Amino acid sequence: MAQAAKQSDNYNFTVEATPSFMQLPDGTFVKDGFTINRRTDNHAVLGKVTDRYGLIQNNDLISVSEDAFKAKGMTDYKRTIITTGQGEKMYANYDFRSKVKKLNVGDEVGMRLTVQNSHDGSIRACFGLGSLRLVCSNGMVSMEREVSMAKKHSSGINVDFITKALERAIIGWDRSIDTLNRLAGVSLTQVAGTNILSQLEDKSILSGKLRENIQLIWNNPTHQEDKERNLFNLYNAVTQHLTHDVSKERFELSNRVNLNVLNVFERLSRDPSRLSSMILPVSAEAAELALN
Repeated sequence: MAQAAKQSDNYNFTVEATPSFMQLPDGTFVKDGFTINRRTDNHAVLGKVTDRYGLIQNNDLISVSEDAFKAKGMTDYKRTIITTGQGEKMYANYDFRSKVKKLNVGDEVGMRLTVQNSHDGSIRACFGLGSLRLVCSNGMVSMEREVSMAKKHSSGINVDFITKALERAIIGWDRSIDTLNRLAGVSLTQVAGTNILSQLEDKSILSGKLRENIQLIWNNPTHQEDKERNLFNLYNAVTQHLTHDVSKERFELSNRVNLNVLNVFERLSRDPSRLSSMILPVSAEAAELALN
């Protein structure tokens, strides 16, 4: 059985960069052009990066980001922070309840910004965009590109630069609402939704266990707003399971699956021929699932 990925809410630690050395054939050591990023509290090694990498402390990034929110009058947020592994990556989710958009189907979604940082070079300091469905607190991702919060290879961060990044992120979030409205405009049958989930499993976008749990929600919606049968409601079944059952222990997996499914659904909303192929059953058994 696969172990759950390690994650916690501890982000307020300091990381130091020390030169990395290589040993020459004669036994001497010289710098190899890399640095080792190491926590100062427990000495855990978080990553080996080039010496041009701009190390940004989590606490500094959080502090300057929140100063930028304050400068824009955006202080009504709920914050949750997750670090993964030994602290290699940090995701700070900010849900702004006053920044709300109403979709064409009547659902309301609030803006979510995720301040992201890493000490292993895997992700840059940036704003990730998403939404929070207010009726059920489902976290939705966005296909809009992440917005950089620092210049390349720079450890310097300031309110002015991040405020401009914040303005670009807000514009990107506004555009992301169009995608959700397109999903809501694609009507499905119960069987079609079941077949789409089976196709996602067949294409390895969903595991069998994920598909089974999402299928249960699709068959028996928890919320009255999800009684309708359309692509947006099917996406909500996906995000409901990922948000409330998966992300608590495997945040990165939840986000990755969320985005992969949204990418597929967005293409289905634009391409009727692709949609027609996705609503075909993978097998005879798949069609019967909708009746259970």
